[in-house]
Amino acid sequence: MRNILDRIKYGTETIKNPLINNEFSYGKILAKNNLCISCGKCTVECIVNAIKIETTSDGESIINIDGKKCIYCGNCVDTCPESALEMTNDYKMASLELAGEQLRKNIYKIFNRSLSLRVVDTGSCNACMSELSATQNTFYDISRFGINVAASPRHADGLVVTGIVTKNMKEALLKTYEAMAEPKIVIAVGSCAYDGGIFKDGGGVYDVLKNILPVDLVIPGCPPSPQSIIFGLLKLTAKIYKK
Repeated sequence: MRNILDRIKYGTETIKNPLINNEFSYGKILAKNNLCISCGKCTVECIVNAIKIETTSDGESIINIDGKKCIYCGNCVDTCPESALEMTNDYKMASLELAGEQLRKNIYKIFNRSLSLRVVDTGSCNACMSELSATQNTFYDISRFGINVAASPRHADGLVVTGIVTKNMKEALLKTYEAMAEPKIVIAVGSCAYDGGIFKDGGGVYDVLKNILPVDLVIPGCPPSPQSIIFGLLKLTAKIYKK
């Protein structure tokens, strides 16, 4: 029904601005340090160790949340007795790594703001792959921004990786990376790809992506929404600017 209404309103099923505020999205977790009593319940509840509580010399509690590790399950928010943590709907969490910062400065000149990406699932639960697929449907239509998926790494500018890197996929990942022409862009989609998520200690796991290949862009989430993915890719291609 939504698609029909969009077609009537816009003349197409494609949303005009995919980066509009989405009240149904999950996003950054805000810490209200003035409410924290250092009980540590949130750190115990966090299964990926993304939360650390530090106490300053003045006795003030500082909550540090690693957005790249976080899987945004919301358990920490629910368990905090003082409501010191709040889940927002700000999905714009993608961040450029050091190499990516330099790449962003030159990407217009190198790729003319157009990207062809090769996607490799190195061991995900398929949630991130589903969200990646959604970016190519008629609603989000990421191809209108000059971003397309290549069938071969030899035709790709960047490598998109989802999931923890399993032992069985390590060789395939490296071969795909080596087959790409310079300069090579590596994009970690989802918390598992960058830091292992909830699967990092599994018996079939080889390592996390950041320890194997130089990562340029991190799009956190479990899984990240199509909007999060689009925001990250546009941030990399300099169609939007770092905020």
